[in-house]
Amino acid sequence: MCAIYFIGNAQTVIQMEEYGGVYRIPCKVNGAKMKLIFDTGADKVCLSLSMADYLYDNDYITNEDIIGSGSSTVADGSIVNHIKINIKDIEIQGIHLKNVEAVVMDGQDAPLLLGQSAIKKLGKYSISGNKLIIETDIISSKTKAILLSKTETDQLLKDADNAFDKDLMYVAEEKYHILYEAGKLNSHRILKYITSMNRIGKVDDALGLCLSLQKKFEQNYSTEKADLYKHIGFLYARKGEKDSSILYIEKARYYAKQWSELQYTTTIYLASVYFLNDKLPDAIFLLEDYIDKYLNYKGWKSTDCWEKSKRDDLLGRLYGELARLYYFDDEKYYVISAAWGNDNSIEECENRGLNYSSNRNIYKYSY
Repeated sequence: MCAIYFIGNAQTVIQMEEYGGVYRIPCKVNGAKMKLIFDTGADKVCLSLSMADYLYDNDYITNEDIIGSGSSTVADGSIVNHIKINIKDIEIQGIHLKNVEAVVMDGQDAPLLLGQSAIKKLGKYSISGNKLIIETDIISSKTKAILLSKTETDQLLKDADNAFDKDLMYVAEEKYHILYEAGKLNSHRILKYITSMNRIGKVDDALGLCLSLQKKFEQNYSTEKADLYKHIGFLYARKGEKDSSILYIEKARYYAKQWSELQYTTTIYLASVYFLNDKLPDAIFLLEDYIDKYLNYKGWKSTDCWEKSKRDDLLGRLYGELARLYYFDDEKYYVISAAWGNDNSIEECENRGLNYSSNRNIYKYSY
């Protein structure tokens, strides 16, 4: 048996069920009732393949919840393959843990574990014998959000935006969180909320929220969709998951507005990733192809940089990045970058004594 009761208004106490020397607690995974072993030593929530099949067959999880694959080292030291999924909601006696990363172990009989990806979302808790004691606010943030008046909402929006603009990310995240729970954030502010979470180290929370929003953002403008994919890609990068990071950054680049700052950022990021993974030819091709397309769009040649009427920040930065990739033969790219007006490359040329201000070396430095 497993009993649940409350102490005053500040604690939820769950009497866990002893089972084979471990403790299980009742919960709902996206609404599906199950019992998970409370395991502080497990990095993630773990599900067996048979349980995942059940959840999938009954629409508790869908294809959009699948976020990747990998491998794990289990208790006996062996390595097993797993699939990573995002669980939108785990409910433990009215406490909702949103966007929890979980792994589906490659085995029908793998134990069902409530690991750290969920436990750390509980906040402050303690264990006394077979009792799990969870500290809860008398009024949850969600309840606070529901009680917001229009005046309070407007003030919170103003305070959150001001904090964000002043780089006070802890303050911004707290206020955006309340507003998000109340459904008061538009797509633009949701992206700022995600940024604030990322900046204060809530990488898993930010990633989980991003993944849960993919379907919603499919209906949005391409720019907002691209921005969401960029966040997902960079969050995966912070977690060291290179393949997933590249996948979403490529999506962001595809949906980004042509010649926008976002398209530039994702292009440079991909080139850097290719370079760091010993794919220098791929990195160079990506940048050279981007430069060629931009020059064609403008109706220019690379050597037009010596015409005083033509200065272009985007080309200056792109040639500067190309110079860094051509570290073994970078002189001509720094010169062209400087001629297009890039300050960093101008400084580099001046330090090296390279002339970039006239076209007397136009043939030497032609692209």
